[in-house]
Amino acid sequence: MLVLRRQTFFSWGIALLACLLLVSLAHASPVLLPGAKSLSQQRLSVWGFDIYDARLWVRPGFSFTSYSTHAFVLELSYLRSLEGAAISKRSIEEMRRIGPFTRDQENTWLKAMLEIFPNVQKGDRLQAVYAPNAGAEFFYNDKPIGSIQDPSFAQLFFGIWLHESTSAPAIRQAWMKGL
Repeated sequence: MLVLRRQTFFSWGIALLACLLLVSLAHASPVLLPGAKSLSQQRLSVWGFDIYDARLWVRPGFSFTSYSTHAFVLELSYLRSLEGAAISKRSIEEMRRIGPFTRDQENTWLKAMLEIFPNVQKGDRLQAVYAPNAGAEFFYNDKPIGSIQDPSFAQLFFGIWLHESTSAPAIRQAWMKGL
């Protein structure tokens, strides 16, 4: 009888911890940006392969046309494994769609991203906090992993999702409708 009660207590304890973990994950980005609310989660799929679910956390007054003047958090929840190097290189390619930059900037930014971005597995989350006129800070599963303090980098990097020249216009449009 005592063993059964301990097992029941243990089971309830595990269930409670799981619930607390889910609640903390759902609210991780507002901690990074107090007062932020989440816009709808959007899925990026390429050639039928699901890559990640993207969520944008913004404060009241956020505007897509002037996104670079607002603090916000971008959260990517990965649906498949990807190498950090591939994420870094693809980011540079996508940033080129948004605006021009020099070969020296590319080398500096790529080196920084290669040092910061980890290999990700299904279920991992990368969060990026945008600070206007400052740069970007990155988190991996809610732990800080690095920052790039360059406003030009940050505007182009976040432009991958927020600029009108994005290669994922459906994500941007859905977020715009959610404001």
